[in-house]
Amino acid sequence: MSSLMPSHTITSYCPPCPAPGATALDLACGGGRHSFWLADHGWKVTAIDRDLSKTDRARNPAINWVEDDLECGVWPFKDKAFDLIVVVNYLHRPLFDDLRQAVKPGGTILYETFMTGNEKFGRPRSPDFLLQADELARVFSDWDINTFQQGEVSNGKIPVAVKQFISARKPKIST
Repeated sequence: MSSLMPSHTITSYCPPCPAPGATALDLACGGGRHSFWLADHGWKVTAIDRDLSKTDRARNPAINWVEDDLECGVWPFKDKAFDLIVVVNYLHRPLFDDLRQAVKPGGTILYETFMTGNEKFGRPRSPDFLLQADELARVFSDWDINTFQQGEVSNGKIPVAVKQFISARKPKIST
């Protein structure tokens, strides 16, 4: 599978773009596989990663490419909110509050990353980079959880990782 192929989980659970100009953030975008896919499906995409040197930004110059270190302690989108945030294979727990605030009311977060148990398949192995059981469900417990999955992921034949995924919609009205 090409490294530019988006995650099947993300493409399966991504809501349709609600209106022209609806905004999406691809957090820790890496090579941009989700950024490109989202842009192709009508989203106005901002993609951020600490190193974009290997990202083919010319492939879609309409994407707002941002090179910034998300772990420096300064959230780069303080005055911006998104209709959709996508996070895949990245975990930095101090960003949870920023992510919650950066989703517009009624917007969605799609978050998929490794969890405890992944150690037997390879990296990451450190607990700092592995979600605990039900962790995303707890972080977004006051949101409307559309889908929550956790456990072994296979390549069709054999298990290759242990992951957790959530699709959650931020309530339109704060309680």
